[in-house]
Amino acid sequence: MPLAVALLLLGGLSGGWGCLQCDLSVQETLRQLRLRLIPSRFGREHLRARAQALLLGMEGPFFRDYAANVFVGEIETDHLDLVAIFAKNQINKLRVDSLRDGPLLEELVTLRRKVTKKLKTVLRSYELKACDRKICHMLKEEVLDCVHCLKTRPTCIKKNNCFVDRQPRMALRYDSASGHPRTQAQLGIIVSVCLAVFVFGVIVASAVTYRHNRKLLLQ
Repeated sequence: MPLAVALLLLGGLSGGWGCLQCDLSVQETLRQLRLRLIPSRFGREHLRARAQALLLGMEGPFFRDYAANVFVGEIETDHLDLVAIFAKNQINKLRVDSLRDGPLLEELVTLRRKVTKKLKTVLRSYELKACDRKICHMLKEEVLDCVHCLKTRPTCIKKNNCFVDRQPRMALRYDSASGHPRTQAQLGIIVSVCLAVFVFGVIVASAVTYRHNRKLLLQ
């Protein structure tokens, strides 16, 4: 049995046992798309290189990093199956398309955006449940760890990791439980208002000085 067929069968039997980078059927569909498009549909070297990098990223860590860095990196199994089916349908549409070079690269970017948006919906759906203290302890659905591609039990998420991009530059949150960020926000508003008043004063003073000097010149 050819390796490609074996991978597809294994992916179908597994029912999508990890996030998109772990789902063998999605990976094989992406690989077939890359092998079909890159050699024959891109005549320009720089476009071919960009398309190659984009597709290899989708086959590799792109979706895993998105799930783990923007969300908590866990997803309900049943919901992921729907995302995998959507992704494969979108990929197969491109396989039979006749676009080339720039327009084709744009469609590949659109493909990644559509799949990411679909994945975002189900990642956020789980995060909403796991962050809600009223219902998180009652969660029973099977959950997938997107980083290690392992099935796990749902758990309540720490409050500090809820509904934020966990990268340090995005970690600032303005909520009632955090006084320091709110103080920073108020300080920023005060500084902005003071600067605006100062600039206005400089403009008025300059206008007055200009008029005074003009009168002196006319005398």
